[in-house]
Amino acid sequence: MSLLRFVVIAALPTFAMASLAAAQQLQVTESLSSLEEAARRDSNDAAAHYQLALAYWAKRRFDGAERSLRTAVTIERRFAPGYLALAYLPYARRRSLMKEEVKGRVPEEWRDRVEESWRLRRRAFLIDPLVDLRIIGAVIPLPAGILLTPGGLIINRDPFAAFLRGDYQFAYRTFNAVAAGYTGARRGSIPDGLLWYRGLSAGHVGAYDTAIADFSTLLARGVAREQADSVLHIPLKTNDYRYVLALFHTRANHFTDAINLYEEALGNDVGLFMAHVQMGRIYESRQMWPQAVDQFQRAVAANPDDPSLLLDLGAVLRAAGQLSEAEAALRRAMDGNPRDSRVPYHLAITLEEEHQFSEARATLSRFLALAPTRYRNQIAEARRRLAALQP
Repeated sequence: MSLLRFVVIAALPTFAMASLAAAQQLQVTESLSSLEEAARRDSNDAAAHYQLALAYWAKRRFDGAERSLRTAVTIERRFAPGYLALAYLPYARRRSLMKEEVKGRVPEEWRDRVEESWRLRRRAFLIDPLVDLRIIGAVIPLPAGILLTPGGLIINRDPFAAFLRGDYQFAYRTFNAVAAGYTGARRGSIPDGLLWYRGLSAGHVGAYDTAIADFSTLLARGVAREQADSVLHIPLKTNDYRYVLALFHTRANHFTDAINLYEEALGNDVGLFMAHVQMGRIYESRQMWPQAVDQFQRAVAANPDDPSLLLDLGAVLRAAGQLSEAEAALRRAMDGNPRDSRVPYHLAITLEEEHQFSEARATLSRFLALAPTRYRNQIAEARRRLAALQP
C-alpha cells in the first residue's frame, strides 16, 4: 500500500468508532450561472474553473466538473487542488467504486480510471503535501458520533471528520489525545495511520516539531520494513515519507536537514522533480543563485513537459541577473502554455531590464489581456510599468 492510501482507508479501523455518516455535500455559495460567467470572464484563471467544477459536482453534472478541472490544471500545471479533485471524481461518479477497490473487485471498465486516480493523487500530494483535503469528504463517508481512544477517553467529535473538513486545529488536538493513550511500552506501537494523520494535521497548524517527529518515525519504520525484505527493495512509500519529512524541515527552517532528505529522496527516484523545486526555493530564499538555478534546471530536465518549471527557472535566472537566459526560458514557458498569464508578466519585466522596451510593452499588454481579475496587484504593477514605458 502506498503512503497516499492512508488518506483514504488507513487508520479508520484502528479505533472503535460509531457508524459512518454519509459523504458530506459540497458547499458552493455562489450560483452555477454566476460561476459559469466568472469562468467565461476569467477564462485563464485556474481557480475560477475549479470553483465552477465544484458547482457542477454539487449538481452531479460530472462531465462538466471533469471538463472544468482539466481546464484548471491545463492553465496552471501545478494546481494541486485540481489534481486532487480529478483523482476523487471517479468515486463520485460511481459510488460503489471505493468498496469495489478495497475488495479487489473493480470492474474492468473502471480500472484505468482507478489507476489514473492514484497517479493524480500522488501528483497533487507531491506538489503540495498540505493540499486542502476537504474534497475527499465529498466521496468518503465521514466518521460520526464518538471516538473511543486506546486509553479509554471518549471524544464526542471525530478527528477524521474534522481533518477532512479542514478543521486542522481540532484534528491535531484530538489526534494528540488519541496518541497519548499509547503509554509506556505501547508508545512504540502507535499505528502508522495515526502518525500520518497527526503529522499532517500538525503541519497544517504549523506544529512542525510534531510533524517532523511523526514522519521521522514513519520513515524509520519504512526503512526497517525494506531492509527486512531481502527480495523487494522499491522505496515507494518510504520515499514519500522522506519527501514529506523534508518539506516539514523546510517549513521549520532546518535547511540542511531538508536538503539532505531531498537529495536522498532523489537518489531513490530521479523523477521526483518537486524535490528539485523545493531545494531551488530554499536556495532562492537565501539568495544562493547558482545553486537555485541549478536545482530549477534539474527540475526542468526531470519533467520537461511541465512549462511551469520553465517559469520558475526564468524567474530565478532573472533574479540571478542572467537576463538573456531568463528570457529564453520564459519564452519557452510561454510557448508551452500560452494560457498561463504569469509567464508574460515575468517576461515583460525581464525584457524591460534588458532595455527591450518595445517588446516589454507588447508583453505587458499580453499579460493584461490574459490576467485573471484576482491578480489585482500584478495588474496594477503592469499598468504602472506600461505607462512608464510609453514613448
